[in-house]
Amino acid sequence: MATPIAHKGSTAGAKVQAMTALDFLLQPELVKKAWDYFRDVQTKEIHYQTFLAPDDQPAIEMNKEKMEKFAPQLKKFYYDPMHYKTYLEQLGIQYPTTKTVP
Repeated sequence: MATPIAHKGSTAGAKVQAMTALDFLLQPELVKKAWDYFRDVQTKEIHYQTFLAPDDQPAIEMNKEKMEKFAPQLKKFYYDPMHYKTYLEQLGIQYPTTKTVP
């Protein structure tokens, strides 16, 4: 947003998205109508066909060198449920991070 008009446009778009989300939260029947429209109009004649066969396997050999290099460094981030109640506790993050004012 390099110009004032771009900032105004971006703000207006954000307001539209926020109000639409609010409509969906306050009027659950809109969610049903949206799904009906999506299935019966927008994607009525679109049928997804995957290129993968049921027995296809991921090509893990493509990143073998990178995984051998970085996997030991990532190991410290693996969740250890034997020593911590939550992953955030393991990372040293106290939740919630906001302070309540009396």
